Amino acid sequence: MPTVNGKLHDHRVILLVSLMFLFGFLLVATLRSSFVTLDLSVNAWAASIDNGSLTVVAEGIAIIFDTNGLVILSVVLAAAFSVKNRWRYGVLLIGAIGGIALIVALSKMLIMSPRPLNEVIPMSDYSFPSGHVAGNVVFFGILTYVAWKNWVSTRSRSLTGGLYIAMIVLVGFGRIYLNVHWFSDVVGGFLLGAFWLMFTLWVFHRMVTE
Repeated sequence: MPTVNGKLHDHRVILLVSLMFLFGFLLVATLRSSFVTLDLSVNAWAASIDNGSLTVVAEGIAIIFDTNGLVILSVVLAAAFSVKNRWRYGVLLIGAIGGIALIVALSKMLIMSPRPLNEVIPMSDYSFPSGHVAGNVVFFGILTYVAWKNWVSTRSRSLTGGLYIAMIVLVGFGRIYLNVHWFSDVVGGFLLGAFWLMFTLWVFHRMVTE
C-alpha cells in the first residue's frame, strides 16, 4: 500500500496548499484598507519611473497576456496536446484558464475596488484582484507542471521554473508600472491564481490517479 498512501498524502498536501493560498487571498481582500499607504507609495514610485520605451513594452505584455490572449493560447496549446495524444493536459489547461477567468470576474463584482486615477491605459472595470496576474499564475503554472511531468533533467526543470517566476514578476510589474492596479491588487491576484492553480491540480490528480 505505500504507493496508494503516497498518492493520498500528495493529494492532501496539494489541497492544503491551495486552501492556504485561498485564506491568504481572503485575508488581503478583507484587509485591503491596511494596504492604502503602501499602495499609494508604490503607485507614486511607478509614476516617477515613467519611460516611453518601457511603457510600450508594458502595454504589449498587457495585450498579449490578458484574459482573451490566454484563452486563445490555451485553445491552441490544447489542440497541440491532443495531436500528441496528451489531451488530458489540454483539458486541464482550458479548464484552469476558464475557471480563473470566471472567479476573477466574480471577485471584482463582489469587491468593487476602484482603480488608480493616474492609470496609463484607461480601464473601466474594477481593480481587485488583478486578472492579468491571476490568469498568468495559472497559465504558466499549468505549463510548468506539464514540463516538469515530462522533463526529468534538473536543468530543464530549473529553466522552466525560473521562466515561470520571471513571467509572473514581469506581468505583475507591468500592471503596477501602468498604474492600472494597486500593489494589493497584484498580491491578491497572485494569491487567487495560486489557489486556483493548486486546486485545479488537486482535482486533476484525483481524476487521473483514482
